[in-house]
Amino acid sequence: MAKMALVIGISDYEPGLTPLPGSARDIEAMQRVLQQPDVGGFNEVKMLLNPTPQEMQEAIETLFSSRKKDDLVLLFFSGHGVKDDNGKLHLATRITRKTPQGELIRATAVPASFVQDIMSNSRSKRQVVILDCCFSGAFAEGWLAKDDGSVDVKTQLGGEGRAVLTSSTSTQYSFEEEGSDLSIYTRYLVEGIATGAADIDSDGVVSIDELHEYAKGKVQEAAPAMKPEIYAIKEGYKIRLSQAPIEDPKLRYRKEVEHFAVRGMISVVGRNTLDALRDGLGLLPEVAVAIENEVLKPHQEYQKRLQRYKQVLVEAIGREHSLSTHTQNELKHLQRVLQLRDEDIALIEAQITSQKTVIQPSSQPKELIQAQTSFLSEDVTPVNPSNKALAVSQAEIPTPPRIRTPRMQAISVTFLRNHKLLIGASIAISLALVTYLGVTSSRDQQIESPASIPSPTSSSSTLSSLELYNQAFNKQNQGNKQEAIADYTRAIQINKNWGPDNPDTNYYGVASAYFNRGFVHYSLGNFRPAFEDFRQAINFRSDLAIAYYYRGLARYFSDADKKGALRDFTQGIAINKNWGEVNRAANYFGKASAYFSLGDINSELGNIPEAIKNYQDAVPLFQQKGEILNAQKAQDRIKELKKRGK
Repeated sequence: MAKMALVIGISDYEPGLTPLPGSARDIEAMQRVLQQPDVGGFNEVKMLLNPTPQEMQEAIETLFSSRKKDDLVLLFFSGHGVKDDNGKLHLATRITRKTPQGELIRATAVPASFVQDIMSNSRSKRQVVILDCCFSGAFAEGWLAKDDGSVDVKTQLGGEGRAVLTSSTSTQYSFEEEGSDLSIYTRYLVEGIATGAADIDSDGVVSIDELHEYAKGKVQEAAPAMKPEIYAIKEGYKIRLSQAPIEDPKLRYRKEVEHFAVRGMISVVGRNTLDALRDGLGLLPEVAVAIENEVLKPHQEYQKRLQRYKQVLVEAIGREHSLSTHTQNELKHLQRVLQLRDEDIALIEAQITSQKTVIQPSSQPKELIQAQTSFLSEDVTPVNPSNKALAVSQAEIPTPPRIRTPRMQAISVTFLRNHKLLIGASIAISLALVTYLGVTSSRDQQIESPASIPSPTSSSSTLSSLELYNQAFNKQNQGNKQEAIADYTRAIQINKNWGPDNPDTNYYGVASAYFNRGFVHYSLGNFRPAFEDFRQAINFRSDLAIAYYYRGLARYFSDADKKGALRDFTQGIAINKNWGEVNRAANYFGKASAYFSLGDINSELGNIPEAIKNYQDAVPLFQQKGEILNAQKAQDRIKELKKRGK
């Protein structure tokens, strides 16, 4: 039995097709991993860069001819895929062109039908084709022209004993990300083979279906709009492609990291488990960190894509009061280039709307003037409780734009969402800044948030509590944490008589000051003072769910109080039980992650039935928001716990 491969990359193109310099690196990486004796073990891997149509056809025919039945033959292509007017797929070469009318000049490309004919005439019954190409061709000009539909790959390349893997079957764009050596699809194909991570069932062999599942999961975590596909007939799914180590410490650690990584972060329980496993396996800290960074990279890339789109959208809104049709079309094009889904864009737009929408009241009621001068009657809406234990991302919980508290039914508020990402020991922590907002009248009126109010220039000794709060908020937002703590402390001291025993004051504002000061302490690793501040915030506002979440975290980190953390997380979920009626996205995202975290803690405490129930509660909530990977991880936890209970 022989294992033979041909890897073809087209990086240079005629004007009209976007150059793809990464294709050259793609085939080099694929050749390297396939040739590695203890991994790919291929006898021969021929590399072909920027061939003409004739050179490509000859190489493909040579690859499949004179083969035996048990030979494994693999064809890998990285470049542009284009269609003719009949919807037939062609592999572009370095001389591929279109007419001025946008029609493909067929003689300049290799038709998929040619590849199919050659494969059908080969005696080999183990054939694999991997196409890392955009079927739209991504023409720099006329990109909304005729080649914007899907291609029937199964019909054009499918067959008995063969498998076809594609990076996508619909209109996609192959623009390369800055700083990326390989295309996103090839990167995770190579990673799955090289590390053995694609050996999902841990039997020491990476089969084609396992490689597809691994690469697809990673690609969609980084670029959700991409849809890698596999087309196989009969034995095609189980073709054995490469070997994977079974007892390798690095692979075992990697799989545990995959197990604990949820939405780009590692939970509290996961962190402690991984540290113990790292020490037990004798891995150096830097090796463990490198593995974790590699596992967490797809989600970090996803966040970068979101942030890039958000930045462009904010700039566009700043230049145009109302976005023109031309700008909207350009934004749609950017969305496709970044491989973002419509729901990703909707979330970004909702965030920007919550930040930018300011409706000035027709007149300033007496209560509003009092709020601006004496820091009274604040209603604070918590935002985005992303953290270690809840294992959620910085864009996870779209908080409702208006929340009415039980005590102040007539008050409407807005909030400013502000996120910062701290990365330490491979753990991403999202900073949620709770803003103080003034009171409006019973009608739905909004005022500017603190972040939009310039910091006072007078000395701190003459500032009011509200001015100190706004100043602290701005400093917190700018990263001046120690100064922010000092200003929050001063604001609280000025209003030291606020509290449940003082009927003349509304103590929501002081609750937000305590919470924000606690959050700054928490971000600095000062968990004991953070715990005290979160406790005080709850004393002043018992319905502040986010304070329960963070108090639970502070308990865990300061005293390793798992049971106390469990109680706080449970209370936070109970408070948020009706969020779905206000904002379904907040309900599905926030509660799903909270339930998942509860499952982890209950599992560590040995409360197996409760942990199973927590994970079961998380599954449908993840699924309803399209978080299929996280839903699958919750289901995997359930299976593991059920096996443990037998």
